[in-house]
Amino acid sequence: MNRMLRADAPHRRAFRTGGHTVATVAVLYLLALPIAVWIRQDGLQTGATDFASEFRFALWLLAALVGLVAAAAVQRVSLGAAGDGAIRYANITSLHRSRSFAPEEVQAMSLHRAKDGRLRLTSTLELRLAPAAHRRWTTVTLFDGDMSGDGRAEPLASIIRQVVQARPDVALDTNLRALLAARRYGASSLER
Repeated sequence: MNRMLRADAPHRRAFRTGGHTVATVAVLYLLALPIAVWIRQDGLQTGATDFASEFRFALWLLAALVGLVAAAAVQRVSLGAAGDGAIRYANITSLHRSRSFAPEEVQAMSLHRAKDGRLRLTSTLELRLAPAAHRRWTTVTLFDGDMSGDGRAEPLASIIRQVVQARPDVALDTNLRALLAARRYGASSLER
């Protein structure tokens, strides 16, 4: 019953990502915090130091790290929410300013998977747009909604589907061609 209800539900048009990444980094840092303070206190520093001041310093570092990760991880994406079919996004690559483009403007797409390494927490979708007089930028970088995802999670799956439907001749890299293969991604997901 639930599957039938989910299948009939309209596709989401707005996505916010990043909270789980920030929380994961904060928890990992909090777990490592006492160990780092103990190591610094015990063997890496000569002279008398106060544990409380070391702990306060570590908490300030935690706040700075969580702030940086939040700025990098938080992303807002909406797909045709205004009824014009445009894709709007705001993330660290746009300095959190809202930008929009039409799916028909995309000339090439490439998927950089987190599973392929290079210290990525999430997969990224890079879109190359045709030059236009109304904007100075031609590259869009969007992040996967799941940590270490492979591009199947939202919002990337919906964006890939929307661009391929609007422009079937778009240039795709090998990761996207493999993802869009009927056996792996499902032909029915592109036809929705």
